[in-house]
Amino acid sequence: MPGITIPGIVASGNGSMRNVITVAGIMLAVFVVTPSVHAAKSFDGLWALTKKECRNTDQADSRTLIDLSKPIGGKPAPMVDQYENHCRIDRKTAIGDGVNLSVTCFEFWDNFKKGIEPRKATFKLAPGPNGTIKIDGKAYFRCKMPASR
Repeated sequence: MPGITIPGIVASGNGSMRNVITVAGIMLAVFVVTPSVHAAKSFDGLWALTKKECRNTDQADSRTLIDLSKPIGGKPAPMVDQYENHCRIDRKTAIGDGVNLSVTCFEFWDNFKKGIEPRKATFKLAPGPNGTIKIDGKAYFRCKMPASR
């Protein structure tokens, strides 16, 4: 009876062939469906529309800090922080390879800490080309994080 040899597997006969095909199909499905650990995109970090805006200035700019685990007052407080736009992340919803963030925003940091004068908003994050991310459809570059003081 003819047999088929696959490294580590020897199959002979029609029943065994069906088993080999089934096992090979399962292995292929696991390989194709299981996402690579390296493929996961981290949205955490400091981002800006241009590399020039990555510099630390007191002027209004596009710099956006995304921290999905920032502790504030000893409690985890995931947030998105932009110039005069301090937002607490209330909910994350995975959408394809991106995420929608439902947030509560405050114009001033003191209002953020006190929870006064909030407004609701949504940020849409998605991986972009060449190490960028897209925030609401616009490409942002990763900035170097400022050194801790």
